[in-house]
Amino acid sequence: MDFRTILVDLSEDAARPARIETAARLATRFGGSVVGLTATGTHLEPFRGAGKEAGQYAVLAASYLHKLAAGHKEALDTLTRQVSPAIPTRHIVVDAESGWALADAGRYADLILPAPPSAQADVPALLAGVAEYALLNAGRPILLVPGATVPRTGGHVAIAWNGGREAVRAVADALPWLAHASAVSVLVVVSEGRHGAVVEQAAYRDSADRLTAWLVSHGIHANLLVGEGDPDHVLPQLAEKVQADLLVAGGYGRSRLREFVLGGTTRALLRQTGLPVFMSH
Repeated sequence: MDFRTILVDLSEDAARPARIETAARLATRFGGSVVGLTATGTHLEPFRGAGKEAGQYAVLAASYLHKLAAGHKEALDTLTRQVSPAIPTRHIVVDAESGWALADAGRYADLILPAPPSAQADVPALLAGVAEYALLNAGRPILLVPGATVPRTGGHVAIAWNGGREAVRAVADALPWLAHASAVSVLVVVSEGRHGAVVEQAAYRDSADRLTAWLVSHGIHANLLVGEGDPDHVLPQLAEKVQADLLVAGGYGRSRLREFVLGGTTRALLRQTGLPVFMSH
């Protein structure tokens, strides 16, 4: 499967230009199209019988939404044309919150590019942010572009590997990207100094060896790198060590509540700002 339909969140944040450019470059690489999504949020209707104030409110609200949608479409068209005027684009406007809108529209896309969680810093910790909601509910992979850096499809890809279902899903979903990578590294992090760490390391190595053998069957050759310690800190360090342009990872191998209470690699990866992350659940 290639990334033929790429859904991009047009929410206004510092990473939006890189997000749209990334979607456009992927569409060019895979012969696909870009769908830009404007989520208008939920809006309270004025009480009936509120008089002329209700009419004025309705006019102002309609004007605001029109300007919002027009501005988003202009950004989508301008930035995609800068990559290639031939890229097919489509703009959709959904009267719903961004997370729900992305998850719903994303079910009919091959890849979702949500706004980074840093753009929703006021979301309570126990509620899913936009990127998290799309990841958990769309059934499609997400690509998080946290800053101004556009990930290269021909660059170095690192895979965060623990042998779990989510990691397996992420690698399978990322195959089109992996096939174009200049290099692929499999990163394994084992607990440092914990009882049974030797057995754990041997099991992870065996699992990683089986993964690399499977990748070879797809014409993808990967190197293995093992680190010890807390994955939240060690994974980004290993990715930096191999100079990765993109990290592929499974998302939420355990419940969100457990990750909130105990800490979790998924939350750390979603909130870091240094590296684009391709993630599946």
